[in-house]
Amino acid sequence: MVGLCDQGGVVLGLGGGPSQAHPRILNLNIAAHENVNVVGDAHRLPLPDGCLDGVHCEAVFEHLEDPNLAASELFRTMKPGAIAYVCTPFIQPFHGYPSHFQNFTHLGHKRLFERAGFQVEECGVCVGPAWAVATIVAAFVFQYTPRLLHWPARAAWYVIGNLFVRPLDRWLTPRPDAYVVASTTYVLISKSR
Repeated sequence: MVGLCDQGGVVLGLGGGPSQAHPRILNLNIAAHENVNVVGDAHRLPLPDGCLDGVHCEAVFEHLEDPNLAASELFRTMKPGAIAYVCTPFIQPFHGYPSHFQNFTHLGHKRLFERAGFQVEECGVCVGPAWAVATIVAAFVFQYTPRLLHWPARAAWYVIGNLFVRPLDRWLTPRPDAYVVASTTYVLISKSR
């Protein structure tokens, strides 16, 4: 997507803000956060047909009540030949903004966008099994243990995450069976010409 931005393409950051993946990405979110250019709903994008060269979307589709409608809206607003990168949790704890409706396997992701008319160029795992297990354990600790244990648990999470979980995932994520316990899956899709 960065390359498309650098070439002057119109790239939508669906669910973007307050961070910004690239200064030229047009961020759309349901609320007016910092770095949000357009306030709108993924189910009814406030954009004209065929106006986008690309879409970058991280951790949004689990929050959408009707992901099929949102995928169709992406198809409507993308130009022929446009590409999109979408990643969505598979094994992660509930996290609501504003709610949390579903997670996606790599195959569920693939089918979602194929139904909308996209060509799936790639699908797979982008955040691996070690992260999936670690976040489930951390969520359990923070949800079901006394608050007194939260500070030491946060410190332990920081150390364990950086020293063990991330390096382990660098080894596990490329494995062909990483999808079985993946934290997050992705699709790279294109709209046929």
